[in-house]
Amino acid sequence: MPFSRGESIERQEFREIDCRSDLEDISFYECVFRDCSFQSRRLSDCVFDECEFVRCNLSLVEMAGAVFTGATFTDCKLLGLNWSGTGGFLSAAYTGCLMENNLFADMNLSRFRFTSCLLANSAFSNTKLRQAVFDDCDLAQCQFHQTDLTEADFRTARNYYMNAETNRLRKTRFSLPEAVSLLANLNIVLE
Repeated sequence: MPFSRGESIERQEFREIDCRSDLEDISFYECVFRDCSFQSRRLSDCVFDECEFVRCNLSLVEMAGAVFTGATFTDCKLLGLNWSGTGGFLSAAYTGCLMENNLFADMNLSRFRFTSCLLANSAFSNTKLRQAVFDDCDLAQCQFHQTDLTEADFRTARNYYMNAETNRLRKTRFSLPEAVSLLANLNIVLE
């Protein structure tokens, strides 16, 4: 199904769409996308309000001013995305997503929820993650730099490392034995 520039689409469900062209200035309200692919496409000034993405491939998508408000991503492939390019990424939840090599810079992701996601090699830079939850997430090789992690929850996350000197960790929740990784940058010897 082709989408037209300037189009506004409400409460529709799209199944197995393989988007073969870039999308520009299209608004989707309360739409559901199932088994769709937007891989390597440009989403320029598009709005996704209260939309649901299920088993979709958005890998390498360029989000030039795209807005995601109240979006949910379930079992999606979201590889190599620069979420910083969004034009107003206000709220989203991720469940069971592959999110390797993602960039979240200069963003407010407070209260965001990541559940059973693989976020390997992703970077959070100058980002607010206050009260964010990383439930059963693999954070191998993730970078946290100048990030506000106040009251964030990492109790069931694994493979994380963050420098307490370059990130704000006030009342951040961790569990053992994973929390031992927080000692890695202190130049101490544990025996």
